Amino acid sequence: MNSFNPSNLHFNKHFESPDFFDFFTNKRSFEPGWLVDFRKDSWKKYNQLPRNKIKDERWRFSPRSRLGYSEYKILSEASNKTILSNDNSENVFFETLNHTILNNPDLLSALPLLDGPDLGSDESYLLSRCFSESGFVLNTEKSVNLKNPLICRHSAPDQYQSLFQQNVIVIEPFSELTLIEYFDSEDKLSGGMLSNLNHIVVREGAKFNRVIVQKMNMDSTFKHLEKIELQKNALFNSVSLHLGCGQSRLESRGVIAGEGADFNNYSLSLGRNDQLFDQRTIQHHLAPNGRSNLLFKNALLDDSKSIFSGLIKVENEAQNTDSFQTNRNLLLSSEAQAVSLPGLEILANEVKCSHGATTSKIDEQELFYLQSRGMTKRLSEKLIVLGFFEEIIGQIHSQEIITELRQEVSGFFNS
Repeated sequence: MNSFNPSNLHFNKHFESPDFFDFFTNKRSFEPGWLVDFRKDSWKKYNQLPRNKIKDERWRFSPRSRLGYSEYKILSEASNKTILSNDNSENVFFETLNHTILNNPDLLSALPLLDGPDLGSDESYLLSRCFSESGFVLNTEKSVNLKNPLICRHSAPDQYQSLFQQNVIVIEPFSELTLIEYFDSEDKLSGGMLSNLNHIVVREGAKFNRVIVQKMNMDSTFKHLEKIELQKNALFNSVSLHLGCGQSRLESRGVIAGEGADFNNYSLSLGRNDQLFDQRTIQHHLAPNGRSNLLFKNALLDDSKSIFSGLIKVENEAQNTDSFQTNRNLLLSSEAQAVSLPGLEILANEVKCSHGATTSKIDEQELFYLQSRGMTKRLSEKLIVLGFFEEIIGQIHSQEIITELRQEVSGFFNS
C-alpha cells in the first residue's frame, strides 16, 4: 500500500480531511496527550464552521475570498520560520513553540483555556490552534526589568503554502520589557499565507512594550489575530508598521480586565499597488479607572485600500473609564480607498470616551510648497507621509527604534 501523501488531497478539502489531520498528528507524536486532544478539538470545531457564504458584519466591506485559504493548500515546514534573539536572562523564558513543547510543555498547559479576538476570522483562529508548529513562548518571572529589547524574526512561507503560528506571552507582576517583531519574506518573488495568533497576558503592575515591523513581499497574505489581557495597573504599548503583503487581516482585542490598566495600540500602514489592509479592533473595558488609546493611520498610494472597524465597549462595572479611538487616512491617489467604521457601546455612566475617523487627500498647497523648493513629487510625498506618521512613531521611547522605523518608511518610497 502506498504511504499517504498529503499533497494528493483535493485543493479545497486539504485541512478538512481526517487523513491529513492524522498525518499531521502522527508526525508530531512527541507531543503530550493533552496537546493532541487540544488540536483535535480545534480541528473538529473548524470542520463545524458553516461553509456556505453567509452575511457577517465582521467582514463588512472586506473581500473575504481574497483572504481565504483556497490557494494555500500545503503546510509549510516550520523549521527556522521563527528566530529569536535572547539576552540569556535567567529570569526570562523566551523560546520557540517547538522547543517549549519538547522541553517545557507545562508552560503551555493553559493553552486550551485561551481564546482569540473573536472579530471574524474563526477559520484562521481554529486552524492556528490546530496546525501551529511555529511561534514562540515568552514568560517572565516577577519584577524583571530588561534594558535591552528581545528580538523575534518571522519568515513568511513560500508560494501556495500556509504557515500557522501561536505565540504565548505572559508578563508577570511588576516586570518591564520590550519586544520587537519582524515579519519578512525569505523568498522575495513568491509568497504564501502566514497566520499568526497571539495570546498576551500582562499581570499586575507590569509594563510590556512591543514594536511590529511587517514588510513581507507583495505576493504574501498576512493574518494577525491577538487578544491582550491587562490586569490591575498593567501597561501595554504597541506600535505596528505595515509596509508589505498583498492583503492582510489584523484583528486585535484589548481587554482592560484590571483596575487602573492602560492599553495603547498604535498602527501605521503604507499601501501601494492594490494592497489591502483590513483592520478590526475592540477596546473592552471590564474594570474601573481603566484607560485605552487607539490610533490607526493609513497612507494609501495607487489602488490600495484600507478598512478600519473599531469598537470601544465599556461594561457597567468599568466606571471612570478614559478611552479614545481614532482612525486617520491619507489618500495619495484618486484611486485609493479608505473605509472607517468606529463605534461605541457604553453601559457605565461615569466615563470619558470618544471616537473619530478622518479621510483626506494630500494637501495640494503642501505639495506645491515642497516642489517649489526643488523637491520631486515623490520626495515631497515622502516628507508629508513622514510627518503624518510622526505622531505615532514618537510614541516609541527608543531613539534607535524610532530611527529604524523612519528609515523603513523612507525606503518604501525608494523601492
